[in-house]
Amino acid sequence: MKSGTVDMPAHAEPQSQRRPRADQENSILLNLVVLVITILICCSGMELALRVVFAKSRDFSMEMWKYATQLKQPVANPSLSFAHTPNRSAFLMGVPVSINSQGLRDREYAQQKPPHTYRIMMLGDSTTFGWGVRLEDTAAKFLERKLNANLPPGYDKVEVIDAGVGNYDTVQEVTYYETRGRDFHPDLVVLVFFINDPEPVPLEKKGFLIDRSYLIAFATNRFDGVLRHFGMRPDWKHYYSSLYDDDKPGFRACKQALSNLANSTRSNGADVLVALLPELHQINGETYPFKAAHQKIKNVVAADNIPAVELIEGLKDHGPENTLWVTTLDDHPNAKANNLISDQLQQWVLANLSKSGRPKTGS
Repeated sequence: MKSGTVDMPAHAEPQSQRRPRADQENSILLNLVVLVITILICCSGMELALRVVFAKSRDFSMEMWKYATQLKQPVANPSLSFAHTPNRSAFLMGVPVSINSQGLRDREYAQQKPPHTYRIMMLGDSTTFGWGVRLEDTAAKFLERKLNANLPPGYDKVEVIDAGVGNYDTVQEVTYYETRGRDFHPDLVVLVFFINDPEPVPLEKKGFLIDRSYLIAFATNRFDGVLRHFGMRPDWKHYYSSLYDDDKPGFRACKQALSNLANSTRSNGADVLVALLPELHQINGETYPFKAAHQKIKNVVAADNIPAVELIEGLKDHGPENTLWVTTLDDHPNAKANNLISDQLQQWVLANLSKSGRPKTGS
């Protein structure tokens, strides 16, 4: 060692080299913080913009998300999964929607049926609920007005309760009747059967962000749309037809639920009708692609002596199919379609209701 010098450890860096590295690390950290803040500001801006854009929209996917987050709640019964949240209101698909204290999109009803009243309960999914139409333009309310204008013999009043809940399948609809609906003592239960009813019972999941963020919901919906556009989701005809494979658990559960409904309505002194509502994309002429699926359901209910009516007969050939849709991109029944549906239900009720006040057996 030379005089006046100090040996440095072999691994040590001169202080003049350590300072630039520390400055570089601080700069990277600062840039990351700025980037995160910028992303958060952009996301907040997009969230705000989407809330404004979709406040009163008719975008099917976003409106269904709003419906699920604003008007539904999970329930403990796994065969029901979810139900309407009582006393909630929202503006959905261009119309106001209000849920009463009984969880129905309808007015309030006394559970004890008034004297000389014929009460009908309509079970179903969003098509019965009245997606995209005002309450007075649902099939249930059209039917109620028509029957009150032409009362069945022996009755002073007809009530038609709309018990439709969006995304319900047959299992849920029957479970609703057996756990809640029968308390209203309907004389007739009309189950409006739609082509996707053999789907498994969906799970209603609640999450902090997905229930609150328009941005996350929008991104999720559009990503699913991209997958469908590029054929990474099954086309609608193949998907619906596949639900009726005899080995599918959902179809087996659907058939069992229909049998259960036959038994439970009889035990409660009510009559039952299954009304098969067609998928409205292709109904004119003889082109309907799901005739075989409808026949399977008619065979199932016939085994339990449940009458069935094919609503396609009164819906087809009333102009282009899309004149029956809520929008050109959403084929839920509009007011015109619901009016045509109610015509057929009215005819069935008046033709099958005997003077004793009980519908005749058979269709």
